[in-house]
Amino acid sequence: RSIAVTLQCFVKKGNKYLMLHRNSHKRIMPNVWMGPGGKREHNEGLFEAARREVREETGIEIKNLQVRATGNAYLRDLDQEVFFQFLIADYAGGKLINSPDGRLEWLTHEEILKLKTCFQNLEKFFLSFSMKINPSFHIKRFMIREIIGLNLPSKNLSKIK
Repeated sequence: RSIAVTLQCFVKKGNKYLMLHRNSHKRIMPNVWMGPGGKREHNEGLFEAARREVREETGIEIKNLQVRATGNAYLRDLDQEVFFQFLIADYAGGKLINSPDGRLEWLTHEEILKLKTCFQNLEKFFLSFSMKINPSFHIKRFMIREIIGLNLPSKNLSKIK
């Protein structure tokens, strides 16, 4: 059994986040809006992988990385289990390139909430910012239950580390 370890990194610049609208010809998640990211390489640290993936896909550098959510999913079409991490980071410099994966665009979290083809559960990720609540707790409450598939009452979620 193999498990792919992936990440999405939402880079903040001012009041906007960098989003990637994946090309329609992509085999995995075509036409979906998501954060830049990809698979971690063997023996690669999480933040090292995030910096590399963001640089390769966007041409920019990032700083102040934070893990905001983790989860796992099974991709039936590919017969692949995926462990993923959502991170946020601040823009540190550089100029956007033409990404081979799709169109890059800086969007406010309100604009992200209006996207029709957003990666599953991202609306809850960004809603946590607009509601000005503790994003880490909010992400655990929604992301762990819905992406991993736990059906725990909210009072038990504080016990999940």
